[in-house]
Amino acid sequence: MAHKTIVGGTSYAIKGGKGMAGGTSFGVKKGKTMVDGTVYEIGFGQAISDLPVGASVFMNVNGAEKEFLIVHQGKPSTLYDDSCDGTWLLIKDLYESRAWHSSDANEYANSTIHSYLNSTFLALFDSNIQTAIKEVKIPYIKFDATYGTWKVASGANGLPAKIFLLSLYEVGFDKSVSQFFLEEGAKLDYFESGDTSGGTNRTKRIAYLNGTASAWWTRSADTLETDQAFYIRSTGSYGYYYCSYAYRIRPALILPGDTLVDDNFKVIT
Repeated sequence: MAHKTIVGGTSYAIKGGKGMAGGTSFGVKKGKTMVDGTVYEIGFGQAISDLPVGASVFMNVNGAEKEFLIVHQGKPSTLYDDSCDGTWLLIKDLYESRAWHSSDANEYANSTIHSYLNSTFLALFDSNIQTAIKEVKIPYIKFDATYGTWKVASGANGLPAKIFLLSLYEVGFDKSVSQFFLEEGAKLDYFESGDTSGGTNRTKRIAYLNGTASAWWTRSADTLETDQAFYIRSTGSYGYYYCSYAYRIRPALILPGDTLVDDNFKVIT
């Protein structure tokens, strides 16, 4: 339930508060007030970091409320910059179809999809959410022209982004599945490791649009080629295809752990 106060004739939403005890400031998360002799509960929301992995929260995208899954809490591994310490969110249902790259080139940092996510798609969120989303540095595969090989840039050398696609490693694939997968991050807690047909490891990766499972892009390049990237099949396994092909997307983002959600689990920043 939202609460408001009036200052100078203007109504303001109350999203939180603080109190002082013994010279120390404490955050106020809930309380009570009395109106005409009746006691009412006052809630200011709870921190998103207090919610478990697998829980859902809600944000507007292009004016429509969308469900996002909490897929990790905190920094997944030392491959990540400290900026990645927060609450990881992944849109639950598949979003629009997009080419990974308008031409068949598979460097994610220069891809059409990376540019689109951090400009046009970011602008679809409410302005307060756009501000709250963390700019992070994510591990990504890049081509090392000096040695003519692919490598993973990680930590402080990661790719700056506010919105991004998940990597193969983040959704549970690793070298036990294929020796050709580069360690582009670490498994997020929501997902399961491996690729056993019919197992939960595949189930957690399956995503739907209007009740129908469909394929969606990862950010992982196929390093045996220069024109293909990996996607998640409708079965939850993986495939690879030309970057100019339009598969569905599942944008991901990270919010600070102290971001608040209301009683209906809508993000209120």
